[in-house]
Amino acid sequence: MKKTIYPALVLVMLMSCQQSELPQTPTEECVLEFDNVRTNRAPVMTASIDPDLAVSVLDADGQTREYYAPGTMPSKILLEPGTFTVQAYTPNTQTWISANDGRGEACYYAETTVEMQADATTRLKMSVPMVNYAVRLQLPELFAELFPDYTFTLSAGNRELDLRDGETAYFNETDGAFSYSLTATNSDGQTFSATPAVYSDVRNGKLYQISYSYDYNSLFGSAHIQILEGM
Repeated sequence: MKKTIYPALVLVMLMSCQQSELPQTPTEECVLEFDNVRTNRAPVMTASIDPDLAVSVLDADGQTREYYAPGTMPSKILLEPGTFTVQAYTPNTQTWISANDGRGEACYYAETTVEMQADATTRLKMSVPMVNYAVRLQLPELFAELFPDYTFTLSAGNRELDLRDGETAYFNETDGAFSYSLTATNSDGQTFSATPAVYSDVRNGKLYQISYSYDYNSLFGSAHIQILEGM
């Protein structure tokens, strides 16, 4: 199923407004209200925060003032006046590369700075982008019946792995180009190989789906890369 992927970009809207009625004795209480914080894979939600995201609030010295695990973030928190950094992310920022037997998984991260004013409410909107990219193998219909034994090898950076039909692997844009090759053996024991290829125009937040077409003269035609939505 196709989804919509947006450029790896954080959209932040900060709106500060004075309370209509201030207490007789100023408390300098600040309210940070999370109006809409979500990944760009998430559907429109009634909740103000994507339940898949953890949220950390750091002070100006980089010390964590607040931390909320996925699904536990309240819609608003109290802070004192000052500058804070808000980070929203999936908890797998350090482990995504080893998930799914080394194939990896999607990872999301964004941060922004907020200025908290005394006796005011600051509302925060964030779109949290996917910070790695995906490569998926999509073989033609009946391929496995014609070629019961096949090997699709994918590599990028210092990682090399094999994918089966429909499987997805994840890499970082800093890994650079990915290369791929397909070798298959039919039921008669004949082995065929598609021409190995390299794709270099990689971007985080994208899903690159590799598919193959049949050429009945050589059994393998050329490979095609379709850029789809991130995961």
